[in-house]
Amino acid sequence: MGPPQGLAAVGRLVDTDTPEAAAKAVAAAIALHGTLGHSELASLFRPKEAGDNRERALLDYLRARVAAAGDDAALTFEYLGACCAAGQVDELERVTRDRSIAYDAVQACTLLREAGGAAGKDPRPLINVCDRHNLFGELATALLARRQLRHLMLYVRSVNRAASAPVCAALLEAGCEAARVAEVVSPLHAPSAPAVLGSMLDAECQADVVASLLEPLDGTHLAQDDSLAASLIEAAAGRNKLPLLKPWLDARKAEGLPPGAPNSEAIEGAIKQIKKWW
Repeated sequence: MGPPQGLAAVGRLVDTDTPEAAAKAVAAAIALHGTLGHSELASLFRPKEAGDNRERALLDYLRARVAAAGDDAALTFEYLGACCAAGQVDELERVTRDRSIAYDAVQACTLLREAGGAAGKDPRPLINVCDRHNLFGELATALLARRQLRHLMLYVRSVNRAASAPVCAALLEAGCEAARVAEVVSPLHAPSAPAVLGSMLDAECQADVVASLLEPLDGTHLAQDDSLAASLIEAAAGRNKLPLLKPWLDARKAEGLPPGAPNSEAIEGAIKQIKKWW
């Protein structure tokens, strides 16, 4: 039996439109895709309407192909598209999380950002893609547009604290209010704090927002990072906004600064500079 006859046989099974016939068609397609052609077989399974046996068959066929050829990024993308169309969110979440399965990150991100229905409401697949491939700005703007900042907040707090700086910058650039951005990235990730502070100051955020954002960075954080205070001071001073740090500087001084420590010297110097010039 040549390819035309084989495709015709699979097509007849698909046209029977019963679960049993669809299962036989899928089994034949999986076994013979190398001979009959993947694109030709996939076309036979294209559903005429959502939820029909063809849709289930297409998903089963593509899932089996991806399981056998997880390094085929184009095949994975085809499967992701079919899952989006069918509203198979749990399967989207599984595939995008599985690091043994290859896919084009930008293509997958765009697909999930533009998805409607169930796939457009559940942020887990998009979070998986963006976290795995460092597409933090894309994630932030997508969840802002969907009004899902709470999910973004949970991601930054519980999954990837280091994403707070690019998330902050992207949200501010997209027009999100500084106070809302501060909620998303709080409590502040100390290594990311200078970059976050710089973005907030560039956005002309209010002094009370800066104060509340920096408040958790107490002496414990300073003891863990000798350059933290200097980095924050540089971020503010370089923008001619050092006075906005005064509440935080005063609070750290009130805690007691270890004599001669780099953070202590930086804080004392900044306080003197504020008194001199402002």
